[in-house]
Amino acid sequence: MAVELVGIDHVAINVSDLQKSAAFYEHVFGFTILHTWTTTWMVGRGNVKLGLFYRPDAKSPPDLETVFVVKHVAFLVDGDKFAAAQDALRLSGIPFDGPEDTGIAYSVFFRDPDNIQIELTTYHAASAPS
Repeated sequence: MAVELVGIDHVAINVSDLQKSAAFYEHVFGFTILHTWTTTWMVGRGNVKLGLFYRPDAKSPPDLETVFVVKHVAFLVDGDKFAAAQDALRLSGIPFDGPEDTGIAYSVFFRDPDNIQIELTTYHAASAPS
């Protein structure tokens, strides 16, 4: 018997500065602080949430291919808003790679203040994104 799910409640990530990370996700995605604990803040908008876990001494692993980690967080963007999302990143001065065509979707990739890879993805529609 499988566990019945209704979705993913949140993704937890370690950060070196709660305020800086919360500000980044607010600036890029319009997230607000939903709840705070001593070393953890929940940020999000609508049904998309991140748990920011304060770990000031944490370091990124040297090679993500040789350790068990969550490699990136992917946020789904409507196809008609994918080009605008890229424009918003450019206007914010956030460098990104892509768009990359995976065969089923287009994706762009960028990094948060702690070097965590973020993906914006949209599934193929009738026409390619700009």
